[in-house]
Amino acid sequence: MVAKTPVLSRLLSRLEVNRDTDAPVDIYVNKDTRPLPPSRRPYGPWHFVGLWMITGSFNVGGWTTGSSLISLGLNVWQAMLAIIIAHTFVGLLCVAGGHPGAKWHIGFPIWMKQNWGIWGYLFPMAIRVFLSFVWTATNTWYGSQCLKVLLTCIWPSFLSLDTSLASGAMKVYDMVSFVLYFLLCLPLMWFSPENYKKPFMVASITVATTVFVLLIWSTVRAGGGGGLIHDPSAIAGVEPAKGSALGWAFVSAITANIGSIATHMWSQSDYTRYARRPGDQVLAQLIMVPLGTIVVACIGIICTSCATTLYPNERSLLWNPYDFLDAVRRNEGTQGARAGVALASIAFMLSQFGMVVASNCVVAGIDLAALLPRWFTVRRGGYFTIAFVFVLQPWSLLNSATNFLTVVGSFNIFLGPLMGIMFVDYFLIRKTTMKLSDMYASTPASLYWYTKGWNWRAGVAWVTGVWFLVPGLAQRATAPGEIWAGWTRLYQLAWFLGCVVSGVVYFALDRVWPLPGRTEVDEEDYFGTFEERGSVVDGIAPGPDPDEIAGEKAAALQRVDEKGGDV
Repeated sequence: MVAKTPVLSRLLSRLEVNRDTDAPVDIYVNKDTRPLPPSRRPYGPWHFVGLWMITGSFNVGGWTTGSSLISLGLNVWQAMLAIIIAHTFVGLLCVAGGHPGAKWHIGFPIWMKQNWGIWGYLFPMAIRVFLSFVWTATNTWYGSQCLKVLLTCIWPSFLSLDTSLASGAMKVYDMVSFVLYFLLCLPLMWFSPENYKKPFMVASITVATTVFVLLIWSTVRAGGGGGLIHDPSAIAGVEPAKGSALGWAFVSAITANIGSIATHMWSQSDYTRYARRPGDQVLAQLIMVPLGTIVVACIGIICTSCATTLYPNERSLLWNPYDFLDAVRRNEGTQGARAGVALASIAFMLSQFGMVVASNCVVAGIDLAALLPRWFTVRRGGYFTIAFVFVLQPWSLLNSATNFLTVVGSFNIFLGPLMGIMFVDYFLIRKTTMKLSDMYASTPASLYWYTKGWNWRAGVAWVTGVWFLVPGLAQRATAPGEIWAGWTRLYQLAWFLGCVVSGVVYFALDRVWPLPGRTEVDEEDYFGTFEERGSVVDGIAPGPDPDEIAGEKAAALQRVDEKGGDV
């Protein structure tokens, strides 16, 4: 082993994150990995409305929700009904997934230690970090396409930069837009998540207004809802599903909608940990999660339908909002249309900032800070994540490697079982309790040590809930037009089946081999989570006086019960 030089030692020392030493735990804890104190929890109900409008619905992905459903053979009204059913259910799941963060003010990675173990949590975290990297890259690309439309409105000659790059996957103007959008994201990542509440509100109002203006303009200009609403099979080129095929297509549509947002549902506690009170996340998510996606998806379908009437010479359906806006710019040919398209492009760029920075980079930053707290904060983890957009090359993923994105988009077969395990463990077995101090331990003395740091029950339950869905995933990736007897139908119910099967198996294993200390909680508020003990946000705070802790033991326990209580 090469000895560290004085220069290297000083460099590593400078890179280390300030350690919080005010809590009696034996692992490295920094300001972003500890349970958040009241001073760092500024989010009220309306802030969660803004959060979900931007990261859950009013963005490029929310607009295109209907495209995948029409391709299954559903008509417009059937697709809208599937969206309504799916996202009403998603709202309930988001409240459940956000409960630990709102009640105990910990991030998703720390919660995973409770049901997977002190070391076992590395498995779900590897999946979560990988997905964050992929979706950061793809959403950066979507944002750059909106920027390209804006630049084209300002300088039409921008499109003259049309030399092909990356084997034809993009052109020079795509790369310029991508680099510029990447650079615009960087300053936004400097701010801590608790400072995003006002930008969320501004961006949500801006993009919501834009979406409704586009709806009104499109329907008035087209004289109705467009051709796709009246005859989707003739325009979309998809044979309408009938009989049992229609039933399975409808089920697939619901499952696909849940699966498409499963990553976001899974790690809800990364943002609900910033809630002022446990109940602040509930109403906003029950209402805005389904309502926002239903509204935006339906508007996306209608505007795409109107475009088929307005611009019949377009080579394909304009499902992406930036393609729709670019078609308006090209076909209307007026200064007013260019100005309107430019403003709409800015609104969608703002919404994509939320997707890139808040929904993916910040979450990945929280994950990396929990994995390597000595070296990462949320800010550092976010910058590390967005740097990988050039490694993943989203222009190739989206334009040529369709099978890769199909597989990544089908990760709900892995996430459904993970969510079934965590819900059963937290709600049914532990009755929404946690022993926070043991979450931050790394010795066999911790309740969550299990077997050498791994909860084998979770591993067995996860494998049981996944194995019978993998053949259907293989069919989807390699032969999407075929139906493999039995396997394809199981895959069409993937999220539900995986969640239920893994949850039931996990619960049964606990009945036979009970988990230790199911409902134990700390006798003291060791982290100052429920009542401010002193600032630790900007560095190292002094540790508490042991005599004072002993004297306040009963009062601290009472505070946990009163302020950390169930919603």
